[in-house]
Amino acid sequence: MKRKKSRKVATIIFWFLIILLILLILINLKFWEYIKKKEVIMVPLQDRCSMMFDNLLHTIKDNSGCENYCRAECITRGVEFYKTEFYSKENSCNTCNCYCK
Repeated sequence: MKRKKSRKVATIIFWFLIILLILLILINLKFWEYIKKKEVIMVPLQDRCSMMFDNLLHTIKDNSGCENYCRAECITRGVEFYKTEFYSKENSCNTCNCYCK
């Protein structure tokens, strides 16, 4: 009688440990990616501007251009795009700040 009872308890413990192991493996695969806090990094992008025929030509002309450059820069770094800050300047190069997570 005791032998049956101890075998039953051992079987229950064995299956409990198997289920616990499977849960830990599943949690380890994807769970930590969602839990970890992603910090925001700021990447300043250079607007290469030049003078031609008394006009200043910009590589980053507006906010949408800034956003496109930022998305590409974030992808290159392997992080997610978060937001941009674009400052237009008339007599000098524009400023584009890129934020990635």
